[in-house]
Amino acid sequence: MGDFGKIFEEWESMKRGSRRDTSAPRDGDWFERQLERYPVVDKDAEGGEAASTPFSNPQNLPVEDSIDLHGLTVPEALQATEQFLGSCRARGLRKVVVIHGKGRNGEGVLKREVRAYLEHHRQTGAMGYARGPDGGRGALWVVLRNRGT
Repeated sequence: MGDFGKIFEEWESMKRGSRRDTSAPRDGDWFERQLERYPVVDKDAEGGEAASTPFSNPQNLPVEDSIDLHGLTVPEALQATEQFLGSCRARGLRKVVVIHGKGRNGEGVLKREVRAYLEHHRQTGAMGYARGPDGGRGALWVVLRNRGT
């Protein structure tokens, strides 16, 4: 279960327990602890800047490899992305760029599907749109999780 699921379960159990137990922690304290435990990352921020991350600033990490998905169908692109991520993790890479293109009028199917795939992938952490010269909204930088996570 993802981090949100854990937080929600704890919140629900705390909420039920607080009705019976007046010594339960106040909601505000509990939420503060959860924010410290699971930092907020705004994956939609312009330029991909994260509000808070486990490391200082993922944008400052060097890009170690990239893949260009232009011209592929969605199934081909997702398969290529999966193979790429596996290869990068096997090589111990930390930050990569996935170039998916912008699509027509910025509403490309590949852009939407690849981003959704990466957001839910177990091997990806923080991500954001690349800077203008690096592809802008047609590319995503992705930080890969450590092997143990």
